[in-house]
Amino acid sequence: MLLGYLAMGILGQAKMATANLKKTSIRVPMAGIEVSNSPDALETLLGSCVGIALWCRETQRGALAHAMLSESRGEVQQPGRFVDSAIATMLDTLAKKGARRRALVAKLCGGSNMFKGTANTQDVGRRNIEKAQEILRSLRIPILAEHVGGNAGRVIHFDLETGRIQVKIGREVVAEI
Repeated sequence: MLLGYLAMGILGQAKMATANLKKTSIRVPMAGIEVSNSPDALETLLGSCVGIALWCRETQRGALAHAMLSESRGEVQQPGRFVDSAIATMLDTLAKKGARRRALVAKLCGGSNMFKGTANTQDVGRRNIEKAQEILRSLRIPILAEHVGGNAGRVIHFDLETGRIQVKIGREVVAEI
């Protein structure tokens, strides 16, 4: 009986310690992909690049890609660099970590017009957004929210506990999607 109380005491302390752990914020670099689960958060700084967030509502696992260009055209190095290969890699990694495809939802951020120059460079952000939308729709993954376009960079903070994304432009929080 005493052993049972000791075990309960130890387990109770472990639960309390776990409950008091702070969230870890994982930075996603340019052309990178990060996958984690609640209570962690994923964050990145976006300009013309698009941030693609996938979140499993059932398991609270999520992935964030910082894709620079819309199409890989056969390039296999750095799958996070391209929208098409980033989404495929994210889906594969999330499935391996137990996320359920039927419970996945998406959010998109970024795709700003950051370059003042030729029409070709001004379209990078728009092409990134359109390619992400096209692929996600073809895969029947609902896009719940977007904070895209404009001409300013933004920092996004993706909370894997809630699936919410906080968007900052400069130091000001401008949206929560």
